[in-house]
Amino acid sequence: MKTINRIEYRTSRLPINFRMLGYMLLALAIWRGIVMDWMGMVYLAISLFLIFFKTGVIIDAKALKIKQYVGLFLIKKGKWERIEHVSSIQLTKTKETQTMSVLSISRLETTDTYKLYIMMPDRNIELMQGDKVELVTKGNTLADLLKTAFKDSTL
Repeated sequence: MKTINRIEYRTSRLPINFRMLGYMLLALAIWRGIVMDWMGMVYLAISLFLIFFKTGVIIDAKALKIKQYVGLFLIKKGKWERIEHVSSIQLTKTKETQTMSVLSISRLETTDTYKLYIMMPDRNIELMQGDKVELVTKGNTLADLLKTAFKDSTL
């Protein structure tokens, strides 16, 4: 039976409005390419960045390393860190407050945010944030992979 030694999660992309802008710029770049205008190349480069930019995390359980990366297409730039002394994988719940102001109207929005951490004696590494059910599943998978405990501190 094959064992999994490396796992990768994409943690975020640009917001949908930036990706939609990327698709519009891609259409503009194709049109500018058809009319043989060099500005189409600039629009193409910007659109590809907006569409394909992502961040994520790669965990190598065999080598006990983690890489938090910034990526574009298949290129993933980041630095590998050693995680030899993992004590647990922990899910936490925090409240995040965001202020939104338009003209003279102001609104304060508070939301619950769930975050998954790798806990070590000297530091904690935030892996990802998102939906609680999804993070519990990923946390249990990572705990099994790294042979450590999963702690849900949101209960």
